Amino acid sequence: MHNWMLTAVVTALLASLSSMAAADTFAELLALESLRDAKVITQEQQANLEKIYPQGSVRRISGKMRYSGEVLVRGAVEVLTVQLAPTHEALDAFTASREMLQNQQAELLYWCMARECGPSNLWANQVFANARLYGPDDRQAYALFRLGGDEQATLVALYAITRGNGRGFLHAEYFQSEQLPANLLPTAPTLERQLSSDERLHLPHLTDLPDPVWTKILVRALNRNSTMRISMAGEHAQEWYDAMVEQGLRASRVELEAEYSKPGLLLQRLP
Repeated sequence: MHNWMLTAVVTALLASLSSMAAADTFAELLALESLRDAKVITQEQQANLEKIYPQGSVRRISGKMRYSGEVLVRGAVEVLTVQLAPTHEALDAFTASREMLQNQQAELLYWCMARECGPSNLWANQVFANARLYGPDDRQAYALFRLGGDEQATLVALYAITRGNGRGFLHAEYFQSEQLPANLLPTAPTLERQLSSDERLHLPHLTDLPDPVWTKILVRALNRNSTMRISMAGEHAQEWYDAMVEQGLRASRVELEAEYSKPGLLLQRLP
């Protein structure tokens, strides 16, 4: 997308969206190389909305939607759907968008790929109410984030699909919630996937001594791949290591790093 075209799209977003923060997030997405020359298909907002964002696979049983995990929220949503240029792949756009949000300290709550997400027609028609997002189940990806800093009551959902005709779409929802559930945490499979894919998992908010709930989630995540070895660093890395070993993590899989200047806990995958 040429600079003047991108400027025009950003200007339109700022004019049409009620949230400046949402407009900024969408503008940053559109500026990614993998979204170059993307065409805006849907751009809308809705207030006083109650919505379920899946935090697990979706399915339909006896005509009703069922989720293996979910986040129920009420608030205002800003929606952006783009059709990608023929030269760009939907999964590449998804990956670039995911990495952008993670680099901004957004917390990845759930991440699924392909058939493990569930039927694409349910994501398109039931979760996002956008039939354009229907495609083969093995060509989809979904991620749910909680933003950091002053926006910790805000969720961002990303969904990417390559339709049967080869057209790629990226759908983003920016949901400003009145209040998020107090026990909202990432799923163990999501943490394991993040560590396996990115080869590192930074948890900046884990600055204190081990939390029992987080300890169990991390142990479950790491035990999903029993051959993966990791290094662990942070101010309280030794205490986290001891707590995780006590909960069933094999001690020989972990190496402690002596120095780490950033807050929180850092796990890195070892060769």
